[in-house]
Amino acid sequence: MLKKNSQPSRKIELSYLRKHPKTSVLMAGLLAKFCFCKGRTFPIIALCMFYVLIYVLDELPHNHKSSTLKRAFYIGFLFGLSFFGSTLYWIAESFKCVGFGNYGFIAVFVLVVYLSLYTGMTCYLTKQFMRNRITFIIFFSIFWTICEYLRGWIFTGFPWNLVGYIAYDIPYFAQIADIIGAYGVSFLFILSICLITYKKTMIYGGCTLLVPILYGVYKIELYDGYITPDHPDDIVIVQPSIAQKDKMNRSKSAENLELHSGLSKLDAAGKRLIIWPEAGINGFANDQVEISNAIKQDNVFILTGTDRMETDLRLFNSLKVIGKGVILPQTYDKRHLLPFGEFIPEFLLDLGLRKVIPGVINYLPGTQGRTIKLDGFNQFDVVICYEAVFPGEVVDDPDSQWILNITNDAWFGNSDGPSQHLKSVCFRAIEEGKAIARGANNGISCVIDCHGKVRAKLDTNIVGRLETRMPMKYHQTFFSTCKNSTILVILLLTFLLTLKRKRRWRSEHRENG
Repeated sequence: MLKKNSQPSRKIELSYLRKHPKTSVLMAGLLAKFCFCKGRTFPIIALCMFYVLIYVLDELPHNHKSSTLKRAFYIGFLFGLSFFGSTLYWIAESFKCVGFGNYGFIAVFVLVVYLSLYTGMTCYLTKQFMRNRITFIIFFSIFWTICEYLRGWIFTGFPWNLVGYIAYDIPYFAQIADIIGAYGVSFLFILSICLITYKKTMIYGGCTLLVPILYGVYKIELYDGYITPDHPDDIVIVQPSIAQKDKMNRSKSAENLELHSGLSKLDAAGKRLIIWPEAGINGFANDQVEISNAIKQDNVFILTGTDRMETDLRLFNSLKVIGKGVILPQTYDKRHLLPFGEFIPEFLLDLGLRKVIPGVINYLPGTQGRTIKLDGFNQFDVVICYEAVFPGEVVDDPDSQWILNITNDAWFGNSDGPSQHLKSVCFRAIEEGKAIARGANNGISCVIDCHGKVRAKLDTNIVGRLETRMPMKYHQTFFSTCKNSTILVILLLTFLLTLKRKRRWRSEHRENG
């Protein structure tokens, strides 16, 4: 009886998708919220989400007339609106911190419309090149990944919430990022779930999921090529959890500084690095001198985020190293700035628009290396906040043994933003094969091992400190050498082979016709 009723039910379901394609893809895109939410996410939802999109696209007429291609673009654009809208809504919280109220949602809407152009182009190109269901699946996977790469590059890039990050919650699957990177994981994940949606290729989809999982099992459970340093560094990560409005209140500068210092236990003995978050201090010279004088040991250094302004009024978002009675010349200036947050094009400034972070002066991108070398400590590379979302751009020196990430996610409150940011940082650990110490003002401060697993953390709104040793172990990865070039070559070869096969099918079809 159940078997008899299941078929009509499925027909009703598919009939709804055919009759209401626009509503269907909008609703499907909203499911992305549950793939990128804080706490536990559900990768299986991605299968339902992309099943709807693929079905609706495949139902469009199989020709390359302009009307069909326009409809494909429109379907992809609608999917992008709900996909990005449901996962990036929290950006508007940062506008509230500076008094813009709900006007931040206008900026989010503009960003979502822009990002939706990429999903629209993915569907347009897929429909342009497809020949049958199999070529549809392959081309869709290729163009989705290429568009992810392009949006991570064009206009300084915004590679947030790559589809591959959903796969992080599938045990062992994400480990293959140490070969093909996050974009490569996106390609394999999209390809596998698309293959599973088609009855004839379901087994191939399962294999595409299984192979990376088996690689992850080998890498974590059996691989013996890790390097354990002879003298790991003792580090202290400080999380003050200061509300953003209090961070920007200069009258509370001394109070904030005292909170950082109290959590650091500067009078404790022992060689160690103390990590304060991005914007740990306001950049005033007297604050830096006060911190330096508070350090009692010669082998203790505070690594803190701060603004740095040169005599010609050039402004940088920086990391400074402060020791006992001295501010070391080693400085890292953030290279990859946040558009409209830390800088805004000059012509928009002339129109009266302002960046979100207070102040009229634009921050400038740094030019020096991100590697920090301190006597008596292992060398490490620094990434500040937004920089950590860019695959292949977090390590300068392959000899660095760990990565330091400082950030200030207090801008986004208790939303999905901090957890999404953390997941991208975990992928950087897998890609580079290096542990990461992450110091955040208001969550999520943590220690991430070279497998991308969070070993210890302080969640949002928790005031505290983490003490650990860095690095635990690390290894040189294929991705750390070749970066994103590997997946780009794979995409190109896959595209050419599929295109060649498509032409062969077309030729055989003509001969049989």
